[in-house]
Amino acid sequence: MPRDRCSPLTECSGPHPDTRGGDDDGDDNSRNPGSNLFVTGIHPSLTEEEVTRLFEKYGEVEKCNIMRDPHTKESRGFGFVKMVTSDQADAAKEGLQGEVHQGRTLSIEKARRARPRTPTPGKYYGPPKRGKQIP
Repeated sequence: MPRDRCSPLTECSGPHPDTRGGDDDGDDNSRNPGSNLFVTGIHPSLTEEEVTRLFEKYGEVEKCNIMRDPHTKESRGFGFVKMVTSDQADAAKEGLQGEVHQGRTLSIEKARRARPRTPTPGKYYGPPKRGKQIP
């Protein structure tokens, strides 16, 4: 078993070499070029199209994704807006930071990751549920 480079008393200098899908794996694709924005304070009734229209005042929106509860499909009040260039993202951040829409104050930061984390396997690996047998 490989030893971890970090001890409880020292701060890690980077991801563990065995880490798969780490934050900084040397790929330019894994870094945020500065055009992906993390947006909080999104009112649950706002749609991705409405949020896109808000940001289009500052440049072209490549993608808008509002995070939703996986079971109820209700908005979780935050999401990501990817602008075409980092200059447009900076303009949108300055223009919309602190704006109030439907009683909610928008807070905008540059996203820390350019791509989402690797998804989980989609299977439950915990103890068996009551009354269910494992095939």
